[in-house]
Amino acid sequence: MVDYSKYTDITYYPRAATEEYRPEFLDDEFHKISHVMDKFAQEYYPAKNASVHTADYIATIFDDVLLCTGPITITLYDAAGKTVNNVAQNAGRRIVIKKVGSGRITIDPAGAQTIDGSTTKAINSSYGSLELFSDGSNWHII
Repeated sequence: MVDYSKYTDITYYPRAATEEYRPEFLDDEFHKISHVMDKFAQEYYPAKNASVHTADYIATIFDDVLLCTGPITITLYDAAGKTVNNVAQNAGRRIVIKKVGSGRITIDPAGAQTIDGSTTKAINSSYGSLELFSDGSNWHII
C-alpha cells in the first residue's frame, strides 16, 4: 500500500521549483492535491458497508447493505434513536436489504414502528431488494 501521509503536509516538495522543472513541479503539486482530496473523500463519503446474512439478524446503525439468504427475519433498529434537542438521531438513515439466495426475507421494524404503514414487509422474489428510509418515527420504502 502506498503511503500518502506526506501529501497532507502542504510544504512537501519532491524537487526544487526551478523554471526548468516547472511542468513537472506543477504535475507533482496536482498529484499531491488529488491524493489529499481522495483521502478526505474517503473520510466523509465512505464506502457502503455490506454484510451477508443467512440467519435471523438485528440490524444496527452501522449496516448499509444486507445481503440475505432466507428464510430469515431482519429486525430493524429504532427509526427514531435517541432524541437530542427534539431531533431524532436516526432520522434520515437508510438501509438496503437484498435477497441473494432462496427463502423468504421478512423485515420487521422495531417495536410498534411500521414500514409504509405495515407491521412487516417481505422479499419473496429472487434478487429483490428494499431500500428503507427512516423519517425519525417509522420506515418508508424508497
